[in-house]
Amino acid sequence: MKNNDPFTKGIFTAVAAWFGKAMGLLFPTLALLLLLMAAEYISSMLVARKEAFEHPENQRSKHIRRKIISSLYRKAGCILTISAALSLDYLIHKYAARLGIQADNDTLFGLLVTIWFILSEVLAILKNTRRLGAALPEFLVKAIKKIKDYIDNTKL
Repeated sequence: MKNNDPFTKGIFTAVAAWFGKAMGLLFPTLALLLLLMAAEYISSMLVARKEAFEHPENQRSKHIRRKIISSLYRKAGCILTISAALSLDYLIHKYAARLGIQADNDTLFGLLVTIWFILSEVLAILKNTRRLGAALPEFLVKAIKKIKDYIDNTKL
Protein backbone atom coordinates (compact mmCIF):
# COMPACT_ATOMS: atom_id res chain seq x y z
CA MET A 1 0.00 0.00 0.00
CA LYS A 2 1.30 3.40 -0.90
CA ASN A 3 -0.85 5.11 1.69
CA ASN A 4 0.24 4.75 5.33
CA ASP A 5 -3.15 5.81 6.67
CA PRO A 6 -3.92 3.53 9.66
CA PHE A 7 -7.67 3.81 9.07
CA THR A 8 -7.35 2.55 5.49
CA LYS A 9 -5.09 -0.28 6.60
CA GLY A 10 -7.53 -1.16 9.38
CA ILE A 11 -10.45 -1.33 6.98
CA PHE A 12 -8.43 -3.42 4.53
CA THR A 13 -7.32 -5.78 7.32
CA ALA A 14 -10.87 -6.19 8.64
CA VAL A 15 -12.23 -6.95 5.19
CA ALA A 16 -9.38 -9.39 4.51
CA ALA A 17 -9.94 -11.14 7.86
CA TRP A 18 -13.68 -11.49 7.24
CA PHE A 19 -13.02 -12.71 3.71
CA GLY A 20 -10.48 -15.27 4.94
CA LYS A 21 -12.90 -16.61 7.54
CA ALA A 22 -15.73 -16.80 5.04
CA MET A 23 -13.57 -18.73 2.59
CA GLY A 24 -13.09 -22.04 4.39
CA LEU A 25 -13.87 -24.50 1.58
CA LEU A 26 -14.04 -21.75 -0.95
CA PHE A 27 -10.43 -20.59 -0.79
CA PRO A 28 -8.90 -23.41 -2.88
CA THR A 29 -11.76 -23.08 -5.36
CA LEU A 30 -11.17 -19.36 -5.73
CA ALA A 31 -7.43 -19.92 -6.11
CA LEU A 32 -8.16 -22.39 -8.91
CA LEU A 33 -10.49 -19.89 -10.57
CA LEU A 34 -7.84 -17.16 -10.49
CA LEU A 35 -5.29 -19.57 -11.94
CA LEU A 36 -7.69 -20.55 -14.73
CA MET A 37 -8.51 -16.89 -15.43
CA ALA A 38 -4.81 -16.21 -15.93
CA ALA A 39 -4.46 -19.30 -18.15
CA GLU A 40 -7.47 -18.26 -20.24
CA TYR A 41 -6.07 -14.75 -20.63
CA ILE A 42 -2.70 -16.12 -21.74
CA SER A 43 -4.33 -18.57 -24.16
CA SER A 44 -6.41 -15.72 -25.63
CA MET A 45 -3.25 -13.69 -26.18
CA LEU A 46 -1.60 -16.68 -27.87
CA VAL A 47 -4.60 -17.10 -30.18
CA ALA A 48 -4.43 -13.41 -31.10
CA ARG A 49 -0.69 -13.66 -31.84
CA LYS A 50 -1.14 -16.84 -33.90
CA GLU A 51 -3.96 -15.37 -35.97
CA ALA A 52 -2.05 -12.11 -36.51
CA PHE A 53 1.00 -14.12 -37.60
CA GLU A 54 -0.98 -16.34 -39.97
CA HIS A 55 -3.00 -13.48 -41.47
CA PRO A 56 -0.98 -10.24 -41.16
CA GLU A 57 -3.17 -8.42 -43.69
CA ASN A 58 -6.35 -9.24 -41.82
CA GLN A 59 -7.82 -6.53 -39.59
CA ARG A 60 -9.35 -9.21 -37.40
CA SER A 61 -6.39 -9.02 -35.01
CA LYS A 62 -7.62 -5.62 -33.76
CA HIS A 63 -11.00 -7.20 -33.10
CA ILE A 64 -9.34 -10.05 -31.20
CA ARG A 65 -7.40 -7.57 -29.05
CA ARG A 66 -10.67 -5.84 -28.18
CA LYS A 67 -12.11 -9.22 -27.19
CA ILE A 68 -9.11 -9.84 -24.93
CA ILE A 69 -9.60 -6.50 -23.20
CA SER A 70 -13.33 -7.14 -22.84
CA SER A 71 -12.47 -10.52 -21.30
CA LEU A 72 -10.62 -8.64 -18.55
CA TYR A 73 -13.83 -6.73 -17.84
CA ARG A 74 -15.72 -10.03 -17.83
CA LYS A 75 -13.25 -11.46 -15.32
CA ALA A 76 -13.73 -8.41 -13.09
CA GLY A 77 -17.48 -9.00 -13.37
CA CYS A 78 -16.96 -12.63 -12.33
CA ILE A 79 -15.09 -11.53 -9.23
CA LEU A 80 -17.80 -8.99 -8.37
CA THR A 81 -20.50 -11.63 -8.88
CA ILE A 82 -18.67 -14.03 -6.55
CA SER A 83 -18.37 -11.22 -3.99
CA ALA A 84 -22.13 -10.64 -4.21
CA ALA A 85 -22.81 -14.37 -3.82
CA LEU A 86 -20.50 -14.53 -0.80
CA SER A 87 -22.29 -11.54 0.69
CA LEU A 88 -25.59 -13.34 0.25
CA ASP A 89 -24.11 -16.44 1.91
CA TYR A 90 -22.94 -14.31 4.81
CA LEU A 91 -26.37 -12.72 5.25
CA ILE A 92 -28.12 -16.07 5.11
CA HIS A 93 -25.71 -17.63 7.60
CA LYS A 94 -25.83 -14.61 9.90
CA TYR A 95 -29.61 -14.21 10.02
CA ALA A 96 -30.94 -17.68 9.22
CA ALA A 97 -31.36 -18.73 12.85
CA ARG A 98 -33.27 -15.55 13.64
CA LEU A 99 -35.61 -16.23 10.76
CA GLY A 100 -36.10 -19.87 11.71
CA ILE A 101 -34.21 -21.21 8.70
CA GLN A 102 -31.67 -23.97 9.13
CA ALA A 103 -28.47 -23.08 7.26
CA ASP A 104 -25.69 -25.59 7.87
CA ASN A 105 -23.16 -24.30 5.33
CA ASP A 106 -21.23 -21.05 5.49
CA THR A 107 -21.02 -20.94 1.71
CA LEU A 108 -23.53 -22.14 -0.81
CA PHE A 109 -24.09 -19.55 -3.50
CA GLY A 110 -20.45 -18.44 -3.45
CA LEU A 111 -19.24 -21.98 -4.06
CA LEU A 112 -21.79 -22.70 -6.80
CA VAL A 113 -21.07 -19.44 -8.59
CA THR A 114 -17.31 -20.01 -8.35
CA ILE A 115 -17.61 -23.54 -9.76
CA TRP A 116 -19.81 -22.23 -12.57
CA PHE A 117 -17.16 -19.64 -13.47
CA ILE A 118 -14.43 -22.30 -13.28
CA LEU A 119 -16.31 -24.37 -15.83
CA SER A 120 -16.71 -21.30 -18.05
CA GLU A 121 -12.98 -20.63 -17.90
CA VAL A 122 -12.15 -24.28 -18.67
CA LEU A 123 -14.45 -24.21 -21.70
CA ALA A 124 -12.83 -20.96 -22.90
CA ILE A 125 -9.36 -22.46 -22.47
CA LEU A 126 -10.39 -25.54 -24.45
CA LYS A 127 -11.84 -23.35 -27.19
CA ASN A 128 -8.59 -21.36 -27.34
CA THR A 129 -6.42 -24.49 -27.43
CA ARG A 130 -8.55 -25.81 -30.29
CA ARG A 131 -7.98 -22.50 -32.13
CA LEU A 132 -4.25 -22.88 -31.47
CA GLY A 133 -4.37 -26.24 -33.28
CA ALA A 134 -4.51 -28.74 -30.43
CA ALA A 135 -6.68 -31.78 -30.94
CA LEU A 136 -9.15 -32.16 -28.08
CA PRO A 137 -11.06 -35.24 -27.08
CA GLU A 138 -14.70 -34.46 -27.78
CA PHE A 139 -15.84 -36.36 -24.68
CA LEU A 140 -13.98 -33.83 -22.51
CA VAL A 141 -15.71 -30.83 -24.06
CA LYS A 142 -19.10 -32.56 -23.88
CA ALA A 143 -18.58 -33.59 -20.23
CA ILE A 144 -17.67 -30.08 -19.12
CA LYS A 145 -20.62 -28.59 -21.02
CA LYS A 146 -22.91 -31.17 -19.43
CA ILE A 147 -21.70 -30.32 -15.90
CA LYS A 148 -22.11 -26.61 -16.59
CA ASP A 149 -25.63 -27.15 -17.92
CA TYR A 150 -26.46 -29.24 -14.84
CA ILE A 151 -25.36 -26.39 -12.55
CA ASP A 152 -27.34 -23.92 -14.68
CA ASN A 153 -30.48 -26.01 -14.21
CA THR A 154 -29.98 -26.82 -10.52
CA LYS A 155 -32.90 -25.68 -8.39
CA LEU A 156 -32.06 -24.83 -4.82
